Amino acid sequence: MASPSISQGSVPANYDHYLGPLFFEPYALDFVKRWQTLKMHTLLELACGTGRLTRHLLQLLDTDGALYATDLKEEMLAVAKEKIQDNRLHWQVTDAQVLPYEDNTFDLVVCQFGVMFFPDKLKAFKEALRVLQPNGTFLFLTWDDPATNTVSFETQKVLQTVFPEDAPVFSQKGPYSYFDKDEITLSLREAGFQNIEIIPAQITTVASKVEDVVIGSLEGSPLTTYLAERGEAKERVRELLHKALSSYLTNGEYRFAMQALYCKGEK
Repeated sequence: MASPSISQGSVPANYDHYLGPLFFEPYALDFVKRWQTLKMHTLLELACGTGRLTRHLLQLLDTDGALYATDLKEEMLAVAKEKIQDNRLHWQVTDAQVLPYEDNTFDLVVCQFGVMFFPDKLKAFKEALRVLQPNGTFLFLTWDDPATNTVSFETQKVLQTVFPEDAPVFSQKGPYSYFDKDEITLSLREAGFQNIEIIPAQITTVASKVEDVVIGSLEGSPLTTYLAERGEAKERVRELLHKALSSYLTNGEYRFAMQALYCKGEK
């Protein structure tokens, strides 16, 4: 069966609509369940994207607290603002490497799947430490080895098949580029964090339609631009990815393994 035509929506909208429920919502729910004892008064979220975690972080916040949800891209925040309204919530376009906040401001700094894209991670970690209150906590999620993440692993295999001489390396340089536990620990320690923990978290995500997974994978990331420049070859990518992901059908649902790392440090 050939896969459907790819949506013509914007990358942020496709990212939220297709990848959000598949990849980010399960970990957002897991995040607040796992760390629900961290009741906070002042909270900073870095690289909040379209707000998948933001909505649930409000559960950790005091009724008179403040959550600053930040992202480098205004177009991501625009999607988030349409979905979430709360008088404790403050949206701001912010570079995680140069935070516009005073020292010792926040009880908790969090980031869901954004640290991998920070050009200077050590600088961002030092900024997180600076704005944390004494004994404050820095928590972030990063994807583990791509071999432990089915959809991305299958997508990369297809891309290498169709473009053996010029396969895109977005995944290796972006979302799946920061999973070396020793490297992460060293950077957090160098930034000044203590009581560092790195905790693997495996989740099986479920999709009812493989078509949505294909659209999200190819139209909700920078692969959109890459494939747009490859003409008819992008149709071959869609067909092969649809076929590969269809093999994960179990009892009427498509089930895909995911694994991420919870990385935690204290000031």
